[in-house]
Amino acid sequence: MKIGMISLGCAKNLVDSEWILGLLKKEQNEIVDDFLLADAIIINTCGFIEDAKKESIQVILDVIQNKKKDTLLIVVGCLAKRYKKELLQEIPEIDLIIGVDEYAHIGTLLNKLFKSKMKETFEVEDRVLTSYLPFAYLKIGEGCSNCCSYCAIPLIRGPFNSYKKEQILKEAQHLIHIGVKEIVIIAQDTTRYGKDIYSNYFLENLLEDIAKLDTKVFIRLLYLYPDRISDALIHVFERYSNIFPYFDIPIQHSSNRLLKQMNRTGTKELYREVINKIKRKIPNAVFRTTLIVGFPSESKEDFEDLKQFIQEIQFDHLGVFTYSKEEDTKAYRMSLQVNKNLAEKRKKEIMQIQHEISYNNNLKRINQTHLVLIENFDGNNYYGRSYLYAPDDIDGHVIVKSAKKLFIGEYVLVKITKAYAYDIEGVAIEK
Repeated sequence: MKIGMISLGCAKNLVDSEWILGLLKKEQNEIVDDFLLADAIIINTCGFIEDAKKESIQVILDVIQNKKKDTLLIVVGCLAKRYKKELLQEIPEIDLIIGVDEYAHIGTLLNKLFKSKMKETFEVEDRVLTSYLPFAYLKIGEGCSNCCSYCAIPLIRGPFNSYKKEQILKEAQHLIHIGVKEIVIIAQDTTRYGKDIYSNYFLENLLEDIAKLDTKVFIRLLYLYPDRISDALIHVFERYSNIFPYFDIPIQHSSNRLLKQMNRTGTKELYREVINKIKRKIPNAVFRTTLIVGFPSESKEDFEDLKQFIQEIQFDHLGVFTYSKEEDTKAYRMSLQVNKNLAEKRKKEIMQIQHEISYNNNLKRINQTHLVLIENFDGNNYYGRSYLYAPDDIDGHVIVKSAKKLFIGEYVLVKITKAYAYDIEGVAIEK
């Protein structure tokens, strides 16, 4: 069969999509980009917040409207798990719905629809990378056990479950073998890795073992829960030059009162202590965070606290979500819900503050030399990423001028000459 895939939501969802495609391709199915050629279209949905749910529904409806009449439509993922009954009732054009909790048997479920004989198991080399080389995500666990009061992820994906180290290292070695230049390690909470299945093998041990596989391949770590960033983990960052000094630490807020309401285990004082410790030990460290504004009962004083903390810490990258009221979460029925217009106003104000912080941080990078991974060319400029930027089109890019032809996937030394709010620009240094 000819199979098309649309993957929505986060990088963790993308990895799931790549494994599903691998299972299909292993059984001689053909992966196609043109959905008019497809015998079946799979949509991997996101059901995390209201905007993501709306996007998933809209994509499903658009596919129904534009696909061939006899093309099968399969909906999988988080929305499929969270609202399976509703989807079956409201959109009968869907031929099969598979939630994330059914992935262990996805081959059997697809076999019934395709009338095929796919197996459930496959090897790491079967995964189909949809993000073009030179980077790839490496997922090290599933689910989340933090149970933040605003978040539906534990309801959708269950408690945190670490993958076995042997499986992860085997996949990392395979990614290196096929030419991946940057491995991006992900999970819902990477800092919890190993705590559920090992007594003495945790994230710092796994990170070190991956770093040792090939010192020419760079490693980036995402989703670090702040109160679980240990001294041992920081030491691994210090020890290995192929681990990017990039710290993605979602804090959500700085008001201790709100953090308690959110069921976050950290405090503003702990966040400050951890970040300052990293800055002392790793002077060139880059910090990214995400925030929620408009959480129930967020007061003017809470918001002022957040603004002051952002200005104090000077995060390199920062994203803001307005609170999304999600069914079955503890926050859903909390009193003093914040007006949506006020939440949007606060989001805009935070981003204006961050715009200036990011620009000033980038100004300091002029005349620095960065190793840049080239990923795109528009006919005039090359675009890539140094250790400053994660590969999700959120942080920014390095714009590269070069008199000599550069190639996608190569590392190039670039001298930074200009700064923008979120991007930096430079000239390739000829060897």
